[in-house]
Amino acid sequence: MVTAKKMMVIGLMVVLGSSVLVGAISLYNRSSSTVPAVNQSQINARLNGVVDFCMKSLPVGLKPCDNQLKDFVAHICASIGELDACHNAKVDQYYKVRASEVSKSTNKDNISKAYRKS
Repeated sequence: MVTAKKMMVIGLMVVLGSSVLVGAISLYNRSSSTVPAVNQSQINARLNGVVDFCMKSLPVGLKPCDNQLKDFVAHICASIGELDACHNAKVDQYYKVRASEVSKSTNKDNISKAYRKS
């Protein structure tokens, strides 16, 4: 189950990353009227989908989200800063909740270890 979720997150990130890459290349190579403009609303919707998927995994979280979400969103926001995920603080919220959850589980582990020693 967790592996399927990880693969889905990685797949969504690959699709979104390739969309951004193709959009950036077409924007860079665009002549005045031959190439259509990058559809920013589609990129925004896909990025929001990835962020929302990671948010729904809280408080447990997913390793791909833990390891890649912040850098992934930052990379895309460096190219297209007007996207929702660049300004709505959901990514920061994800990491705050995860840090809190990791801290709680560490405290529980320390308490149970101390209890076992007594």
